[in-house]
Amino acid sequence: MNSAYKHLDSKLHIGDLTIGQWCGIFAGAITALVYGMYLSPFGHMLTLVSAIYLGGIPIAAVFLASLSEFDFWLLLRSAARWRRRDARFVPGPGAESAGYRLTEAPDDARRAERDRVAELDPTTLWGN
Repeated sequence: MNSAYKHLDSKLHIGDLTIGQWCGIFAGAITALVYGMYLSPFGHMLTLVSAIYLGGIPIAAVFLASLSEFDFWLLLRSAARWRRRDARFVPGPGAESAGYRLTEAPDDARRAERDRVAELDPTTLWGN
């Protein structure tokens, strides 16, 4: 690719961040200000600390996305596509099962099994 036209294929970046990432930073700052000035029920110091942490959550997500190969929207699209995929849930009640059917009484079966174990001769098994 000709390096002169390489900038036409890339997204708009301002200071190594895309417009969406700048919107995330702005949303984090506004969240911190609104929480700190209007919503916090705590005292001044605890409000300041909690507002910084609360506003820092979206900002940290923006920086993580800018430093890694993580694409949040691609993850959401692929999860939605997987959810809508055919044959994920088979329509209808499913196949019928015959279940278990007892052929003899449980006590008779246990008694017959004990009789067979009692008839075993270990010497015949190992050839002594």
